[in-house]
Amino acid sequence: MAKLPTLLSLTALALGSFAVAAPERDWTDDIKDALVVYNNKDTFVQKVRLATMTQFQMAVVQPNGSNGLHLKDSASPVNQEFRRVWLGLNVDFASGTHFHTWIRPGGLPMRETYAGRTKRNFSYTNLFDLWIQQDIKSVKGLSVKVGKIKPLFTTEYSTASSALKTVERSIVGNQYGLDSNWGLDVTYAPNKQDKFYFQLFANDRAPTNKDNDHGDRYRDGRGLKGEFGWEDKCYTIIGASHKYGVTEHGYHQLSAQYAHDFDNTYSNSKRKKGKNSYGLGVKDALSLGYDYKRDKLTFSANLVFNFEMMNGGGNNVGLMLQPVYALNPHVDLVFRYTGMTGRDACKLSADRYICTQCTPTAAPTWVDSLHAFYFGVDFYASAKNPNAAKLMFGAEYMTARDKGSDCYNGWEFTTAARWSF
Repeated sequence: MAKLPTLLSLTALALGSFAVAAPERDWTDDIKDALVVYNNKDTFVQKVRLATMTQFQMAVVQPNGSNGLHLKDSASPVNQEFRRVWLGLNVDFASGTHFHTWIRPGGLPMRETYAGRTKRNFSYTNLFDLWIQQDIKSVKGLSVKVGKIKPLFTTEYSTASSALKTVERSIVGNQYGLDSNWGLDVTYAPNKQDKFYFQLFANDRAPTNKDNDHGDRYRDGRGLKGEFGWEDKCYTIIGASHKYGVTEHGYHQLSAQYAHDFDNTYSNSKRKKGKNSYGLGVKDALSLGYDYKRDKLTFSANLVFNFEMMNGGGNNVGLMLQPVYALNPHVDLVFRYTGMTGRDACKLSADRYICTQCTPTAAPTWVDSLHAFYFGVDFYASAKNPNAAKLMFGAEYMTARDKGSDCYNGWEFTTAARWSF
């Protein structure tokens, strides 16, 4: 109950503030400055800064019809969790070297799961990010990064979690099950309009099921995701973006990313099918993105093509469309359409709550087609730094078909409080 006054005060602040222009400086800048523990450009270690991000959210799953026919045994339609809790450290050196890490604290309540009974899950302490980046001073805009790195694939996963306009990413992005992974990133950004990058990662999804025969997989739900092992190969992502038509009113941006997994498990009949999982859940994938901003309106589109899915299904195509309109510096209205189609190749289980609360017969893991419509509103406590603290409310209606028949229809209501400094 202690959280309720805080949430209400943030809402009141957001609704009560209708300033046209963001202030030059506000309370969020003071907090960010307080997290800088060292700052001296004349020393080798130039800057040391702490960081923090937390997101607590709730979800209500309401399939069409009686919940008793759709929810798992003992499952409640309500789920709540600490979706993200990260503690970070950033260090800048005079040599053009940057160190960064996000640590996930353990023991925090995560989403409940239901397998005949309610099970409260708790987080394990682990590293989300841990990398060192070196700027190549002889080539403007060139940098090399090694360590545990975030894969940049699809428009949504290329967007920082703190900057998302929806409580959860769409199934178009979530279908890949992306998370930070051990690897290499080479980025070339010669100017503010163009960016090119190459990423190479360990091929390991590290599922939660116990598998002592596979050295890189979790054992009893614990483990270090993304370790290289003799069982695995790797996957790679190549991406580029170009921003044009930049004016004081906005811009256009095109982006493209191609991903390939070098694992050949499914083309080798001597290997046990599924022993090695594709790092992205698919052998080859292509993502095409378009972003547009014009004053109060922003628009994002993402078209993805997948070839040879991890489950052995056919190819699939996915589309995400997301317009956002700013009523004022403190309030955004959000709409998102998600569409996917493909023979037994659309991953309904990519939805965070449907897959944990609904019965397998009502919500199969793989479906042939899916359409989802998200309606949301976001409240920002700061007009200067809107992603520093915000409340998010969303309602999404989803319908899915499998083998020509409806297999899931229903609403999902979500709300989240998120702050990032």
